[in-house]
Amino acid sequence: MPKPYAISDRASCLATRKPLQSRKERKMKIGIISDIHADPKALRRALEDMPSTDVLLCPGDAISEYRFCAETVELLQQARVLCIQGNHEQVLFGGRNPAYLKKCQATFSAEALGFLATAPVSRDLEFDGAKVLLVHASPWEPYDEYIYPGSPRLARFATLSHDLVCFGHTHVKAGQVTVVNPGSCSQPRDQDRRGSYAVCDTYTREVTIHRFALD
Repeated sequence: MPKPYAISDRASCLATRKPLQSRKERKMKIGIISDIHADPKALRRALEDMPSTDVLLCPGDAISEYRFCAETVELLQQARVLCIQGNHEQVLFGGRNPAYLKKCQATFSAEALGFLATAPVSRDLEFDGAKVLLVHASPWEPYDEYIYPGSPRLARFATLSHDLVCFGHTHVKAGQVTVVNPGSCSQPRDQDRRGSYAVCDTYTREVTIHRFALD
């Protein structure tokens, strides 16, 4: 049985992103940024603050259902972030906000819109032998459920076959064995008004929650 991931909080630090490592090195660092909500300034700060990583994940809500942001999408594309749709993308691109979607289609390029419109609602990934599940809120119905720290529903994640489950939605950072919520990049809803993200190390099996100033 693989060693469980350990969760910790550490002071944020500034580093330069490096290119993807070869799998022969048998170790990877995974950055997780969630719930950006069309705030490119917060996203840029998070990317600048983040230590060197090999891959970046976004568990959804990169934009808002009432605000699409091409600059946010451009930053995600430049950083080669693997994204999924959150509830805000599903509302906008799922036809539940048709008037605003029509306005977006007349304003933004098809490429910018397509980056998130074609993103899946979940991803099954594997890095350095670690199986990673990326969802926005919950792997089970109701899929838009808010799962907070201390929720009894966290115990159900242990039934999954993944080594690591990454989700967002609540805007509150949380870490459990195999379960990581990096909090919100731009709209924290806990007692700490700083933005947050997470970094997972597949070699040491450590997950670190980082905070950074939004102002």
